[in-house]
Amino acid sequence: MSLKSKIFNLYPSIHIVLILASFYNFVKHPEVINFFSIFFMIYLFPLLTFRLLAFFHPIKEGVSDIFGSQFSPWWAGHQIQLLFVALPRLESLLILVPGLYSIWLRGWGSTIGKGVYWTPGVTNYDRNLLEVGDNVIFGERSTSVCHVISPKDGKGLLKIVKIRIGNNCFVGAGSVLSPGVTMDEKTFVKAGAHVYPDTHIFKDGYKGKIVTDD
Repeated sequence: MSLKSKIFNLYPSIHIVLILASFYNFVKHPEVINFFSIFFMIYLFPLLTFRLLAFFHPIKEGVSDIFGSQFSPWWAGHQIQLLFVALPRLESLLILVPGLYSIWLRGWGSTIGKGVYWTPGVTNYDRNLLEVGDNVIFGERSTSVCHVISPKDGKGLLKIVKIRIGNNCFVGAGSVLSPGVTMDEKTFVKAGAHVYPDTHIFKDGYKGKIVTDD
């Protein structure tokens, strides 16, 4: 892992310090602008940092060695998002406002259609790597992960592939969508299902592997 990648390991700590500093400033000076600075530090500061990173170092689909000497934009982006991974309820608050969570994901770089319904327990680990159509429903505790790291010959092979979901799909409660999963329009994933990487779900079946409790 490159030195630049390692430097981003400090980002979560810096993020937390800035949030605490904004809270302290608001307590000392309870003004409206200082209240909104808390919101800025929690949500907008990491979002703007990520967009700046993506401008200079786009996160691309493909396979790379996470332990290699090259800079890993994905690793840096993961560190920027780490607070929301550790404290998912921060994002759940956004879901309470209709449409706001979809706007939030678009801000990170995902493509999100109209009328998408997110339940408060939804978890998306790669906020910039989703392509979701219109009128999609995500059940409680459903999870999407667009990356996987596999050890091989002393390397940590990082595979990044977008998750693509068509119009009018349903993702069941407690299900997991893995890297490269594609759902054609009007398809669904059963509650509790684990959809393996690169699985393609058709209207009349699927190509790949899906594990359920049935």
